[in-house]
Amino acid sequence: MGDVPGASPSEKAAIQSYCSGERNSLAQNMCLTNQQMLVMRLGRKPDLSVASSQQRAEISQACSAKRVPGERFACERTELASAGLPVRNEAGGGAMHTDLAGAPGGGAVQDLFREPKPAALPFFSLEKWRQERPPMPSARNSEVLSPEALFAKVSTSIYVVLASEHAIELAARTEHSQGSAVAITDKILITNCHVVAGRPQISISQDGASSRARLIYADPGGDRCFLQAETLTVHPVQGVRRLDDIRIGETVYSVGTPAGLERSFGEGIVSGIRQWEGVRIVQNSAPTWHGSSGGGLFDARGNLVGITTAISTIAANLNFSIAAEEFWP
Repeated sequence: MGDVPGASPSEKAAIQSYCSGERNSLAQNMCLTNQQMLVMRLGRKPDLSVASSQQRAEISQACSAKRVPGERFACERTELASAGLPVRNEAGGGAMHTDLAGAPGGGAVQDLFREPKPAALPFFSLEKWRQERPPMPSARNSEVLSPEALFAKVSTSIYVVLASEHAIELAARTEHSQGSAVAITDKILITNCHVVAGRPQISISQDGASSRARLIYADPGGDRCFLQAETLTVHPVQGVRRLDDIRIGETVYSVGTPAGLERSFGEGIVSGIRQWEGVRIVQNSAPTWHGSSGGGLFDARGNLVGITTAISTIAANLNFSIAAEEFWP
């Protein structure tokens, strides 16, 4: 399991224990990052040594129902304050940050999202979804396009995603996660689960036109989620490329919402084909950043190659996209 950078010993132990039940390393790393962010938001683990043994037992009893580490630490802080005791962070911790360990080759990888909530998603049956989901669009073997023509062709399929826990937060654009999504039918889009995890109030938008959206399928372990637009008719991609046909060295283009900049366009190459816990990944150098999660990686003919998912924090131009074909397991 990945590390918990900056965490105190008790914070690290609590977060790793909480995430140890996730079924693979990708889901565990997503859980670790989400829990770190929640601790940063709700409050760090307090120093309980200021309390007597009796008081510590009472605090433990009062907070025993709080399984989520951040919520338990917040409870402990409240109990200390109620007892008139000083509230300070546990010793041994530093500035927390959200690097994910365990990338191909041992590099550090960071999810491309803003302030996520815990990975709380409903259960969906894969067998039932296979009967209901739209077919994967076939790849188009059209002519190679200039970058200008390619952007004009594919950018209309990329949408901004905002997700919040409560409708009022979504309307005010406060306490929200922001990412991207790619339309695959006139109503259905695909994105990364970490963009919407724990935030059921979802909207999609493009050039000022917006719609509420709902989650219709989620595979949090593989970070693959499907959304359905409630009112907006979206513009689907024209083709999806199978991974076996992709070659290292070929040119690819990213379109997403890095740093909130809608439909930003970048060029790179395929620099590797990887596999993380059964999910195939396209390593590439097309520019991506926070907010790009869920955006599209396209070939020079306008076929969707992958869904932008993660970046390296230790090497330049080292980005990772879930192969688009993997959204149809």
